[in-house]
Amino acid sequence: MSYLVLARKYRPQSFAEIVGQEHVTRTLANAFAKGRVHHAFLFCGARGVGKTTAARVLAKALCCKDGPTATPCGVCDACVTITSGTAVDYYEIDGASNNGVDDIRELRDGVRYQPAQLRRKIYVIDEVHMLSVAAFNALLKTLEEPPPHVTFIFATTEVHKIPITILSRCQRYDFKLVPGSVLRAHLGGILEAEKIAVESGALSVIAREAGGSVRDALSLTDQVIAYTGGEPVTEARAAEVLGVADRGLLQKMLAAVIGRDPREALLAVDAAVGRGVDVSHLARTFLGTLRDAAVVRSVADSDGLIDASADELAALKQLVAGTPRAELVALFDRFAKACEELRESPSPRLLVEVALIDMASSEPLVPIAELLERIEAIESKRGGGGAPAPRPAPAKKAAASASPSTTVGSTSMSTSTSTGKKVPADVVGEWTRVVGELEKRARGLFGHYARAKLVSWNEAGIELAASSPFAREPDTVKDLKRVVGEILGVPVEVKVKEDTGGGAKSVAEVEAEKNQAENEKREKEARGHPLTEKVIQTFGASIKEIKLDG
Repeated sequence: MSYLVLARKYRPQSFAEIVGQEHVTRTLANAFAKGRVHHAFLFCGARGVGKTTAARVLAKALCCKDGPTATPCGVCDACVTITSGTAVDYYEIDGASNNGVDDIRELRDGVRYQPAQLRRKIYVIDEVHMLSVAAFNALLKTLEEPPPHVTFIFATTEVHKIPITILSRCQRYDFKLVPGSVLRAHLGGILEAEKIAVESGALSVIAREAGGSVRDALSLTDQVIAYTGGEPVTEARAAEVLGVADRGLLQKMLAAVIGRDPREALLAVDAAVGRGVDVSHLARTFLGTLRDAAVVRSVADSDGLIDASADELAALKQLVAGTPRAELVALFDRFAKACEELRESPSPRLLVEVALIDMASSEPLVPIAELLERIEAIESKRGGGGAPAPRPAPAKKAAASASPSTTVGSTSMSTSTSTGKKVPADVVGEWTRVVGELEKRARGLFGHYARAKLVSWNEAGIELAASSPFAREPDTVKDLKRVVGEILGVPVEVKVKEDTGGGAKSVAEVEAEKNQAENEKREKEARGHPLTEKVIQTFGASIKEIKLDG
C-alpha cells in the first residue's frame, strides 16, 4: 500500500477533531442541536486551517443515518462515501477551473433533482472567489431560495473578492490561523501516535514555519521525519532540513548584540548561512526575536504573548534580564529599517551584517531622565544661571478617533455636509465610532462607507452621501442598515444618496486633518522648548527625529 501523508492520515472526521477552530465548530454544533441549520455556508480563512475538512464533516452531519446531527457516526454508508469521495450526491467543485457561467448553469439545473442516495445534495465550491461576475449572478437566485434538499458550502482564502450580494445570502464563518502552542500540542500528539521521539524545540521550529496552517505543519513534519530516518527529531535537525534558524542561534545573535560583540553576531550569521538558511528569512525571524525580547522586558506575565515553549521563554527572560526596555525597542526599530531595505538590496547578507555591526557597536541608550539629571548637576556645579529649566509635562496622546464629544482646545469640532449644514461634534464622534466598528465587523462595507459623507443624523435615521454606485445599491444599504443597527443596539433607518461634491469632507478626512494639525503643533512646541535647546547646547547635539506618542 502506498504511503499516506500525515495530513490525510490524521484528517479530522468530526467537529471535535478540528484543531483551533472552536468558535466555528461550537456554533455549527449548536445549530444542529437547535434545528437551525442554514442552507448556505461560507468558510473563509488562510490555507490549511480546516475549511474543506469542516465542509466534509458538515456534509456527513447533514446526511448521516443518525442525523442531522453534530456527531456523525462515521461508519454508515453516507459517512463512508463522503469521506472517501465516492458519494454521488456530494460534489466538491474547484472554483478556479469551473468558474464560468455555463458551469454554474449546469449546477443550477442539477439542484432541481432529488438526491439519488443521500438525504441531501451537498455542493462544496472551493476557492469560490475565482468565479466570474456572470457566474456569481447566475448563482444568486438559486443560492437565496434553493430546493429544500440542497445545501451549499463555499470556501475561500480571499473573501474580499466575493460580491456582497453573495455574502448576504450565506452564513459566514471565519477560520483563524492556529496558534503556535495549539499546533505544537497537535503535532506532539501525532508524533506520539507514530511512535517518533521529538524535542519540544523541534515542534516549535515546525509550528513557527507553518505560520498557523495545520496542513503546512503536517507537511513539514513529514519532511523532517523523512530526513531523520526514524531517529529522534531534534531542534537542530528540524532547523537544518527546513533551512531555518533555530531558537538557539537566534538567541546567540541577540546575546551578541546586547553584549556589544559584533564578532559573535557575524559568526552567528555565517553559521546560519552555512546551514542553508535564507538571509532574508533569518532577518525576519531575528526581528521577531527582538520583538519577543521587548515584550519580555515590558510585560510581567508574557505567557501567551510569545510563541515559545516554557523552556525557551525562560531562557529569553534570563538573557534580557539586565537590558533596559527602551534599548530593546530601539534595537528593534533599527533592525526593522534594515529589513525594509532587504527587498531592494542586491546583497542582503551584507546589509544584515552591517546592521548587526551597527547595533552591536552602538553606545547604550541613556534614559532622558538621566540626561536631565546630568544637566541639572552641571548647572548646579556652575553655581548659578538660575533654577534649571522646568521639565516638560508628558505630551498627551492624540486621539485616534473622536469620542462622543470631540474638542480641539475649547472649540467643538463640526464638519460640513454635502447639504452645507453643520453636523454637531457629538454626532461626528458617534459616526466615527460606527465606522471603526464597521472595519472590525464588515470589512466589505467598511471599504464602501469609510469615506462616505455624513449628511444628517436624527430621529428619522442616518443619511449619507457616497460617490460609489455600489454603495448606493439597495442590497448594500440593507446590509449597512443591519450592521449599524447591531453596532448602535437599536434599529435605524439608513439612506445613501449620490455624493455631488460641493467641497464637503468625510469624517475620516476631517479627523486626519485635525490630527495632522495637532501633531504639527506639538512638534513645534517640542522643538522650541527651553529644555530641548539646553540639551542641544550642552551636548552639542542636533534633533534627528521627533516621535509623538499618539
